[in-house]
Amino acid sequence: MGINKRMKKEEFCIMLDNSPYWRNKRYLGTYRHEAFFGVRNRQKSIDDGLVVFLTYEMHEGTYGVHGKKGHKFDLMVKKEAEKRWCEYYGKTKEDFRHRYGKNYL
Repeated sequence: MGINKRMKKEEFCIMLDNSPYWRNKRYLGTYRHEAFFGVRNRQKSIDDGLVVFLTYEMHEGTYGVHGKKGHKFDLMVKKEAEKRWCEYYGKTKEDFRHRYGKNYL
């Protein structure tokens, strides 16, 4: 099998790079995080490009999006994702609420 067949396709992401918090491309040692997860919204986030790439600490650590004290960081990601979605797709906050069920701005 040639190297091109083993290479993964770059993941669609409309989020702006915000290092050191998150990256908008996958790098070695990062985890993909869907801004809006759960059964209803995970695939929508992937389809809409609302994913970020996090270090283990920013994903699972105490203050990471899934950490015990990570609620503020999770909200930061969600707010930025809603803002980018509206800008990128030329939609309103009401359009966003209709698609994702809630507003964060």
